[in-house]
Amino acid sequence: MAVYRAPNGGKRKNPSQGKYYRSPSGKRSIDDRKTYYKQKEAAHKKKRKYVVAVIVVLLLIAAVTFSIILIGRGCSAEQKQAVQPAPTQPTAAPTEPTVPLYTPAQVNLPELEDNGADGYMDDNIYIWNAKGFDLFLGNENSALNYANAISSFKEALGNAITVYNMVIPNHTEFGLPARLSQEINSNPQRDNTTVIYSNYSTAVIPVDVYNAIGQKRNDYMYFNTDPRWTSLGAYYAYTVFAQTAGFEPVKLDQLEQNTLSDFAGSYVTSTWNEDLMENLDTINYYTPASNIECSLYRTDEDGRTSSSPEKVPLYKEITDGEDYYSVFLHGDNARMVIDNKDLSDGRKLALVKDAYGNAIAPFLCENYDEVHVIDFRYFDGNLKDYCTQNKIEEVLFLNGIMSANSALQVENLSRLFQ
Repeated sequence: MAVYRAPNGGKRKNPSQGKYYRSPSGKRSIDDRKTYYKQKEAAHKKKRKYVVAVIVVLLLIAAVTFSIILIGRGCSAEQKQAVQPAPTQPTAAPTEPTVPLYTPAQVNLPELEDNGADGYMDDNIYIWNAKGFDLFLGNENSALNYANAISSFKEALGNAITVYNMVIPNHTEFGLPARLSQEINSNPQRDNTTVIYSNYSTAVIPVDVYNAIGQKRNDYMYFNTDPRWTSLGAYYAYTVFAQTAGFEPVKLDQLEQNTLSDFAGSYVTSTWNEDLMENLDTINYYTPASNIECSLYRTDEDGRTSSSPEKVPLYKEITDGEDYYSVFLHGDNARMVIDNKDLSDGRKLALVKDAYGNAIAPFLCENYDEVHVIDFRYFDGNLKDYCTQNKIEEVLFLNGIMSANSALQVENLSRLFQ
């Protein structure tokens, strides 16, 4: 990795290994920082405009070429139409998005603590109050695409398997004042999740965590320097799932808390933003009260899931230089089986997840004989066959709202049924 040199001569060490340091004379004023990041963003915009201009020119050339071809074929096409019978069936109208039917519980969320300050963009990340935020650009059509996919997954899994779906709003929805969300054109996420929960098969059970997280919006539910949620955010979502699935959630104060300090998330490593580097995160994670054994199945260099499990502790022991977030489930791997040796009722759950699932799995293992954590981005098996072979009767699809509205991620999910 290239050595970072701050524009003002300050120095730092890798934030994942410790705090951010600079020489006493290296401190920049708030105005200087805003000016610097505005100039940085302007440079990115200029480059994007140039790329767009090139694309437009290429499209125009393609359009002209296509028009010439059509003109050349026009006469023969008209002659063919003269002898062909008129169509008897009208052309079908484009399918319109379904009107949402799901009615979420109406809860007044607490006011967000707002100091009235403005934010700024840095490499497509919005920075406000020394915290990073992703812009949410999902819409009704992208929500429908995900809902239709979940419906097809339920159909493929069959009636014997109970299917749950949880979509997690990101930090922008709860941690950014509405005045700023509107200014940067980040779309409302409550509308999006409502469309999702309204438009898949009634056989799919929605797990709506919006209100549970929103009511705690002023607590440490999301990281400052990373797009993912904290263990606290994951815990409140877990309690909603417990109510939906019909079991008693473990109380947080019954678990031993562990801490990792000075976590520099992906917003830092992608921007090296000074404000973020002065507001590094703390990772709290909780040791289960139950006797837990874990089997980890990694992905090899050819993208295949290992058939030989590796016995590992639930949480990874972190050393200097490692990604602190990999403390959860040893990072993103194809599969992990978490076996609760204190339970023998045979109740098993397949947690099909993106990165948001890592922090919630340690809570779920308190209530299931086995939790099979499957990262759809790396798992190369067939989910239905896997559930049959392992006698799994419950599946929870858990995705952050950015993944749920990504056509690429939905396509990756669909590969579980090929």
